[in-house]
Amino acid sequence: MNEIAMPADFFVPIQGGQLGLLLPYLIIAGGGLLVMLVDSFVRTLKKDHLSYLTLCVLISAVVVQIVGAGTGGRFTGTEMPLLGGMLIVSEFSRFFNFLFVVIGIVTTIFATGLYDREGRYRPEFYPLLLFSILGMMVLAAAGDLLTVFLGLETMSLATYILVGGVRGNVRSSEAGFKYLILGGFSSAFLLMGMGLLYGFAGGTGFADLSRAMGQQDPDGLLVALGSALMLVGFGFKVAMVPFHMWTPDVYEGAPSYITGFMATAVKAAGFAILTRFVILMQPQLSFIWYPVLTVLAVLTMTAGNLIALVQNNIKRLLAWSSVAHAGYLLLGVLTLMSPAVGGSGMMMRTREIGEAAGASILFYLIGYSLMNLAAFGIVNVLGRKAGEDADDINRYAGLSRRNPLAAATLAIALLSLAGIPPFVGFMAKFYLFAAVVRAGLVPLAIIGVINSLLSVYYYLRVVVVMYMKEPEEDSYDGVEWVSIVASSVLALLVIYLGIQPAAFHRAAEIVFSNVSF
Repeated sequence: MNEIAMPADFFVPIQGGQLGLLLPYLIIAGGGLLVMLVDSFVRTLKKDHLSYLTLCVLISAVVVQIVGAGTGGRFTGTEMPLLGGMLIVSEFSRFFNFLFVVIGIVTTIFATGLYDREGRYRPEFYPLLLFSILGMMVLAAAGDLLTVFLGLETMSLATYILVGGVRGNVRSSEAGFKYLILGGFSSAFLLMGMGLLYGFAGGTGFADLSRAMGQQDPDGLLVALGSALMLVGFGFKVAMVPFHMWTPDVYEGAPSYITGFMATAVKAAGFAILTRFVILMQPQLSFIWYPVLTVLAVLTMTAGNLIALVQNNIKRLLAWSSVAHAGYLLLGVLTLMSPAVGGSGMMMRTREIGEAAGASILFYLIGYSLMNLAAFGIVNVLGRKAGEDADDINRYAGLSRRNPLAAATLAIALLSLAGIPPFVGFMAKFYLFAAVVRAGLVPLAIIGVINSLLSVYYYLRVVVVMYMKEPEEDSYDGVEWVSIVASSVLALLVIYLGIQPAAFHRAAEIVFSNVSF
């Protein structure tokens, strides 16, 4: 029987330096187990101690990364293979680790605030959140197809339960079931694609794939079929048309704090591995994926924005908005691929264009996460009674009078999502479209701008309802000040990064400048 050969150094004892690099992953994994044990032995009705413990675990992971255990806290500009190449720690993976952990901290604050207000607690939420983040971190640092699958499934299984595990909530159960079934199909496609690429390369490591792609005459059929099936799996996670149909139903049925987590962290994880995979498989993959992704990017932007125009449910509106933003981000991925299909003259500019496109993707994900978390943080707490979702746009009438801070925060988030200056959404789209134009993809940039203009209508519609309509008897007026203040802080960051984006964009450029092309 044939066996998959493990890397020769996989079973070598972990050295101190490697242990330091693995420490953030170990802290999150051990923290998830610790939270479960504490919940088992500390029997109280309130679960605030689990929230504090989860925040301590997440903050510890941030501190360890800042201190840079074993590396003096400095980004060395090198990619460090761990566990025989199963994981590759780099500035790229560290960037996403920071992003995932910060999103987890904000989500924990939103969830705990709602639990305290309603007096109904979900103790399983905290370890599941940590395990989901662990899967995302593994996915962003994956150096092997097996690690990709393990990271993806760790993230997905925890997220399925987070979506559908609200007891007594039929919509949550329905959303979780849909997400589970469709997610299972997407994982099957992904695994089949990995199997074909293993047959092509003779190994599952990214290094094996890179060597096989560098051959004079690679087997184009296996590469085409394998990568196409993997694209289905990645497309499901980032909500790319036509693999997006789960998005509005799952976003609507899940609790708002989980919806915000999915719209930001899960999407970022999907684009992290999609971006790495595109870079790994250059330039051969470009000739296979480029025409397909071009069509899918345009369809994703356009379908998301057109269907969002007619939504009366704010969570479904933000779901279709999420689909549209996936289309914008796909333009960045296309820009990464464009030099490889542009002839010898364009090949000379691969590094320059790739860094511009990659930095724009990373900066976009930062801004997009801030905007969506701020929006869902407000939607999360406006319900008038326990378990009520504040999802009917018409019931936001007069929110500016009932709760001016919540209305202002939500308005800033929505206007930024529309790409209106001086918010971070405008600068994120500016950097992205500038990179697209730089690569010579002017028609795609024009389509992106037109779609962005189209989106202004449905975002402004919510703002008009909040500020231009009189409050009604059934208008939302729920309050939870910790979540509202946290969302307001995010809104201030949305403004700050819109006015002063240079430092964060430069940091994104530095991160991506060390990615191997």
